[in-house]
Amino acid sequence: MTDTAQAQQAERDETHLTLPAAEADAGTLRFGTADDIERALRIGAFNVAVPEDLDVRAGLDFCRTFYKPGTGGPDDRHRGHREHGHPASKLGYEDRPDQVEQLQLESFLWEEYLPDEVAALLRRMRQLTLDVLYGVFDAAGVPEADRDLITGGAAQDTGLCYTTVNHYRSGLSDRAGIVEHSDSGFITTICTDQPGYEILHEGRWLPVRERPGHFTVNLGDAFRVLTRKLPRPVTAVYHRVPELRPDAGTPDRSSFTVYMGPRYDMQLYQYDTDGRLREYQSFRDFSVEKAGKLGYDFHSRV
Repeated sequence: MTDTAQAQQAERDETHLTLPAAEADAGTLRFGTADDIERALRIGAFNVAVPEDLDVRAGLDFCRTFYKPGTGGPDDRHRGHREHGHPASKLGYEDRPDQVEQLQLESFLWEEYLPDEVAALLRRMRQLTLDVLYGVFDAAGVPEADRDLITGGAAQDTGLCYTTVNHYRSGLSDRAGIVEHSDSGFITTICTDQPGYEILHEGRWLPVRERPGHFTVNLGDAFRVLTRKLPRPVTAVYHRVPELRPDAGTPDRSSFTVYMGPRYDMQLYQYDTDGRLREYQSFRDFSVEKAGKLGYDFHSRV
């Protein structure tokens, strides 16, 4: 049995899924082996090392306060986001039909609406996410000359980039933690403080084994559509968090992300079997259809 076949058999036998791991250094994404790269594209998810000088505590602390009532202080950006309204954002606060309440803010608004230390952390994560995105483009064979068009200018921050700040309300019973879904864009980098993330892998829902000191990276529908006819297609990982129950002495689960995808006024693109880039569908239409299938309303401001 080859090393790859042995790894695939091990995945089938495990009750938890161990994701491939990579690190991003000086703009380059490096996996341990070529097999790790192939597994990452096939699963649609992997781990990436948190840079040694990056402290994520400010983001997790914000997850635990953003939904609480504001104090009334003019400089308090840690609380009160449920009622704020965020008029400059097309996203903002959302009370979802699962256990999650979340705040989504575009990257150009981070300094306006978020605490300084949270905005600074997200800027670092954005650069890491961009490096990882370009590394996956390399692995999938997406030509460098096409990337600005495909992403709407991710390198210049003119594509769609936002953070999602999640509070899992364990007191809400008989709901999924977060409904099973794939992400719509290209890539999402996730930081979380507790287990719960599961992936649908080879027909089974498997909890993902935590890897300390690493973010989780999800690859999404924009990648799946783009590369479906290429020799190395990328999977859009189907994932969920099952219902979380209250645990005395343990805070609710928290997570925050940096997401990158096409803008809603753009087209999704796809390579044909000859490697030529074609328009596929409006990204807004694609996203509206997907939201309907998942049972929640699309952003009313978009």
